[in-house]
Amino acid sequence: MNIDKKAIPELSLKKNPLGKWAGIFIKRFRITLLIIIALVIWGTGNYMSLQREAQPKVTIPFAYVQTMYIGASPEEVETLVTEPIEKRLDEIEGVKTITSSSGIGNSIVFLEFETGEDVDEKVREAKEKLSGISAQLPSDANTPEVYDMKTGQSPVLIYALTTNEDILTLQEKAKKLQKEMELSYGVKEVVISGDIDREIQITIDPQKLTIYNISIDDIHNALAASNVSFPAGKVELNGKEYSLRTSGKFETIEDIENVIIRSNPGSNIILKNVASIEDTYEDRKVFIHEYNGKATTIDELTNKNTVVLAVLRKDNSDEVRIKEDIEKVLDEKESELVPKGFELSLIADKADYVDKQLGSVTNNAISGLFLVVIVLFLFIGLREALIVSFVIPMSLLASFGFLKLTGNTLNEITMFSLVLAVGMLVDNAIVVMENIDRLRKKGLRADIASLVATNQIAPAILASTLTTVAAFLPMLFTSGIIGDFIKSIPMTIIITLSCSFFMAITITPSICAILLKGGQKEKSQRSEFITKVLSVAIIILLSLFAFADFDQPLFRSFTVLSYIGAFLFGGGMAIKQFAPKVSHTDHIVIKIYSRVLSHIIAKTHRKLILIGSVGLIFVLCVSMPFTGILSVEMFGGEDMPEFSISIKTPSGSSIHQTKAITKQVEEIILDIPEIDTFVSYVGTGGLSIFSDLDTTAGDNPIQSSIEINLKDLKERERTSSQIVGSIRQAVRLIPGADIEIRELESGPPSGSPVYVKLKGDNLEDLETTATDIKNILASMEGIRDPRTSFGEDFPELEVKVDSVKAATLGLDERSIAASLRSSINGIVATTYRDNQDDIDIVIRTTRQKLETIYDLEKLTFYNRSGVAIPFSQVAEIIETKSVQSISHEDGKRIVHVAANIDEDKWTAAEATAAFQEATIDYPFIEGVSMSFGGEMEAMGDSFGEMMLNMVMAALFVYIILAVQFNSLSQPFIILFTVPLSIIGVMLGLLITGNNFGFVAFIGVVALVGIAVNDAIVFLDYINYLRGEGYEMNEAITETGVTRFIPVMATTITTAGGILPITLSDPFFAPMGVALISGLSMATILTLGVIPAMYSLFEGKKIKVKEKLAEKQANNPVEDYLEVEYEM
Repeated sequence: MNIDKKAIPELSLKKNPLGKWAGIFIKRFRITLLIIIALVIWGTGNYMSLQREAQPKVTIPFAYVQTMYIGASPEEVETLVTEPIEKRLDEIEGVKTITSSSGIGNSIVFLEFETGEDVDEKVREAKEKLSGISAQLPSDANTPEVYDMKTGQSPVLIYALTTNEDILTLQEKAKKLQKEMELSYGVKEVVISGDIDREIQITIDPQKLTIYNISIDDIHNALAASNVSFPAGKVELNGKEYSLRTSGKFETIEDIENVIIRSNPGSNIILKNVASIEDTYEDRKVFIHEYNGKATTIDELTNKNTVVLAVLRKDNSDEVRIKEDIEKVLDEKESELVPKGFELSLIADKADYVDKQLGSVTNNAISGLFLVVIVLFLFIGLREALIVSFVIPMSLLASFGFLKLTGNTLNEITMFSLVLAVGMLVDNAIVVMENIDRLRKKGLRADIASLVATNQIAPAILASTLTTVAAFLPMLFTSGIIGDFIKSIPMTIIITLSCSFFMAITITPSICAILLKGGQKEKSQRSEFITKVLSVAIIILLSLFAFADFDQPLFRSFTVLSYIGAFLFGGGMAIKQFAPKVSHTDHIVIKIYSRVLSHIIAKTHRKLILIGSVGLIFVLCVSMPFTGILSVEMFGGEDMPEFSISIKTPSGSSIHQTKAITKQVEEIILDIPEIDTFVSYVGTGGLSIFSDLDTTAGDNPIQSSIEINLKDLKERERTSSQIVGSIRQAVRLIPGADIEIRELESGPPSGSPVYVKLKGDNLEDLETTATDIKNILASMEGIRDPRTSFGEDFPELEVKVDSVKAATLGLDERSIAASLRSSINGIVATTYRDNQDDIDIVIRTTRQKLETIYDLEKLTFYNRSGVAIPFSQVAEIIETKSVQSISHEDGKRIVHVAANIDEDKWTAAEATAAFQEATIDYPFIEGVSMSFGGEMEAMGDSFGEMMLNMVMAALFVYIILAVQFNSLSQPFIILFTVPLSIIGVMLGLLITGNNFGFVAFIGVVALVGIAVNDAIVFLDYINYLRGEGYEMNEAITETGVTRFIPVMATTITTAGGILPITLSDPFFAPMGVALISGLSMATILTLGVIPAMYSLFEGKKIKVKEKLAEKQANNPVEDYLEVEYEM
């Protein structure tokens, strides 16, 4: 084969390492085949074993310390418990913030650690710091307990077990279900809510206390002292070492009954002499109502007993498989576990949500793949398109293997990253294929063309791959909760693109060398016509499926977009196949582009006008978020399948009053057809598959929560926001409660949209200011559910003890407090262990009916001798009010005022700005300061990190390009594509009605690496042509003509890959719009602005070099140095 090397200068290029690497695979096709087989097996196996979950695991760097001080007011808890604990914890290194809440009888101190700190180690440090603090706390306060904030502990499944039987029978059946479920795959624990705890009640007979001269303290101390187990050391007996332990633990109820209270000469006074002992249950504190679509009246809903079982999963377990295993157990043992008269309903199902979400993203990935293949068919030949398309599944299979190795899971974020990568996977292969095809047309054999083309282009595509990797790399180091949430995006993209690059320089040229061998064979007109018709038919078919709804049966799955796509793409393929053939350079679009480009670069002023105009447009577009033209938010609104209603009745309300208010809300909900299931939790917080269990929350009679699950979006006419709006209007008419509706947030938690922090030392000043701020928010249109962390003052009865009289009569404040607690709620003396359950032993005095303050004043106290002392002799009752809780942040008192927003009217940024304007003249009390938190604080932190990521990405890209091009100016020209892409981002978001948020910002950072790829290949080829002797502007024009199709093809494939998910997923839509519009604008302007900038900069360099050469020829060294200095 005689080839003129001068006609094909690429043949004279030296082999680079990448070209040599490609040569191995081209010459040894069997190696290629073995690698393909190995990748298919390895990738498929890892895909099947990847753990499925809703979202990535998020590490929350928090711990908390909880201390109970029963009966104490918030002020007492703050002073006596919280502040000493805060001082100790402040000594720990690596703590970012210490916040606390001092409530009635309860102190909780939260520790937020700096990024990168080992939470387990810090929890150990906290325990050490608090190990001896009990001596500083009140004697009645419990020992502080330190916990880490568990993550990933939201339930996978929530079941409701309902019956007309009594609560104890129901509870017994629930425990059987609990044990069976906990034996299933991946189940860590099944938590039962709505049950009542067993307790040993010791009811004291006051008269017998007097007869035997015994006090309540005597009974309390005797029970505690008799229920102990102490180690007594070790002893060696008969050559054998034994551990000694004194054991006095209660083993039976009889052991409790026979506890000796006092030992008298000749007789002992035992517990059953002065009290009755009953193995029973505590008073019911929580009521649960469950709706599963069957109840039609409120009575049907509320007249049954219900408990809820929440299934928690182990780490690294598959959420979908957990459901499959539990459902299998329930099917096999249904009659045993759920007998007649009981009904078990699955009321919240994260496994189904995960399955649907992953299925939806997978469908979008398939649609994107079809679109990429369609574009390839339109731009290059059928065989060439099939070869390039082969890169996609091979790269994805390889990626699954590496995702498994790096500990990633299959979740929404990972799958979106793969969808984003689908369009970019073929970019390298397209460039390689186009170069191979160009050389084949010059007469080179397929294998030689494959080797030479890959050798020539490999450095450029390595640079373009590295720039994309460099753009995503800084995201890996984003800190905090947001960092954990998005970390799988850069990791997945980096892995996938690395696999794609490997495929492009090894598998693609190797396959080309085999499949393109021998060139095109002559075909008969008939067979050629059939081939063309089939190609059009294939494109139409792919177009139909690219926009199909895969959840529908086959013939009902095609959407309007399917038919539009089939018409447009099928028509395009028909034109390509049946229209008269013209050469690449003779195509009308390319001819027009060539003329326009030549016209622009011919004159300096034209280049400056173009660059200046684009620069002005960039400034105008970047100003959009700052001028309010484009709204800014953290995460966009998305239709979520669940929301909750929080109900808070006035302080002092009974659980039955709260239940009555909840019943009114339930009546409203029952009439809403879009609701699938809901569960009401009266007296406690609710359980949700989208929220971690709140381990700090206890029972509260003034609180209730309704967790509502909606029908699938396709089965309802209204969105979740519209449904929430209608409920919000209806519940406003219900008096006597604060009712807040909470919609689920998209993405990781970021706090309330409006969140005001007030700091100061004076509680009254803080409360006054917080109330004023709340009222200002309530008066603003579009602000929903304003609330303060103070809540309503809690009615309090202060028992003022006359300590002198009390001491005279053998009493003290501690014994009086204990007597009051035993008369009202009972005192937990110790615990009794039965079947590995710890059961409280509660001391009570004979119950008296307490309805008025006078009833309290009729109570009797008993001194150490058992003598009855009337209440009025030693104490009086003063009626006061107390705050519900007192919060601290870093040791300073703080009050939060939070509110939700109407997302149709405001974003969080707009609402906060409007609030700031409304309070501009507010007279803040001296000593009270205001700042903002919640979503605004999270957005400021996250946007700041993303801006830093963007700067770092640009720096990395610049360094890579400087090395690749051995130039400092050309990388700058290439990076100019980033502002070009930002023009497209801002215009795209504005036109589509999307806001600029965190998700869109990720797209902007990604464009730093993606948008430059076309410019890299463009400038690389210009430099190559200039090296072959082309004049600069001639090289620019020739490059524009030669690279026009591959540039357009890579852009359209990238955009096409993410188009389906952009159209179908509201959460990812802003990122998709940012990428598609930004890349499209960058590509269009790259074909004009980048050549103009290159011509301008390089033209200046040429003139300087000419001047320098002239100086060197005619002037001394000093003049040469002067010219150098001027440069």
